[in-house]
Amino acid sequence: MSNNHMKDTNNNYSKSLLDDLKGKLIQAIKKIKHEIDECDEAEKDTYAEAMDVESRFEDMEREIRAEFQNLHRFLDEEEERDLERLRRERDRRVKVLKEREKKIAMQGRDLERAIETLNCKLKEEDSPKLLKEIKDLLKRCEVNFIRPPPVDSEICSGQFVGPIQYRIWKHMRTSLYPNISMVTFDPETAHPLLTISAGDTAVHFEEEKQLEEVEEVENNPKRFHYYYCLMGREGFSHGRHYWEVDVRGKTAWRLGVAREDIPRGEMDSSSEDNGFWTLALKNGSILACTHPKPTLVRSATMPTRIGVFLDCDREEVSFYNAVTMTALFSFFTGSLLLPVFPFFNPCDIDHGKNLAPLSIFYPSL
Repeated sequence: MSNNHMKDTNNNYSKSLLDDLKGKLIQAIKKIKHEIDECDEAEKDTYAEAMDVESRFEDMEREIRAEFQNLHRFLDEEEERDLERLRRERDRRVKVLKEREKKIAMQGRDLERAIETLNCKLKEEDSPKLLKEIKDLLKRCEVNFIRPPPVDSEICSGQFVGPIQYRIWKHMRTSLYPNISMVTFDPETAHPLLTISAGDTAVHFEEEKQLEEVEEVENNPKRFHYYYCLMGREGFSHGRHYWEVDVRGKTAWRLGVAREDIPRGEMDSSSEDNGFWTLALKNGSILACTHPKPTLVRSATMPTRIGVFLDCDREEVSFYNAVTMTALFSFFTGSLLLPVFPFFNPCDIDHGKNLAPLSIFYPSL
């Protein structure tokens, strides 16, 4: 009796434990199924992302090919124009020489006919009549070769070849897109301690400058009055634009583009999250001013000139080592609801080590 009771108790205990474990198995299966669903979704998302990346690279490949096709077409057209100019001059020169040759040949035939006429008279029998005829004939056959005026046949290759690559390169300026944007500084936005050159193309920090413009600063909402910044005169909201900034000799700088409505005073942050898309040189390193922290930009050499390419239509800002045209960093701007302006900060003098100006550089193409 006692043994049967114990057996029933053990069976009940085992069944209860088994049911509990089965319940846990069911929960584990549900959890794994959920994980499988998440895994499948992540796989689909990654596949879609891979397809999107592949498609975007294919678009860029087509664009590169189209750009080179435009260059090839331009060069083909230039080549055809040069060859046509060469052919026209060749035909003109050859025509003149052919006309001279024709005139000489006509005189040659006249001389041949004169000789033939005289030879015929020599074969006639002597007579008083022949004597008179010969005298008359000699008068009529006084034929001299008159050399036509000489034709200049010298051909100077410089008229058609010369520095052909340089000449074509200069012609190519008209087909460049984007062409070099003629960026200048806007003095109305410059911090009072910044001094701008007469042409509004160079700026430097002047620590000893007297703040005589304090009242104007307070009354001018465009002017930076906390950071040593300024903006370009012209803003952009569409199209593609490129400019270069000379940073030689500087130990610190910041430049790029900024939205029109950025604060002119103190800011908690100045990254792409609040309208700045910029690179900076700080402590010997180039940094992209990204959110939430800057991104180190690696470059084989320290750039002395920075190229800024703003593509409003594609919502991108890209930076280049303008000497080698090596890409440094790119930002996505998102939809630009307000114009963006070139942005500059020459920074302070860094104990006399950062005295060089920040200058707009206009490439000589």
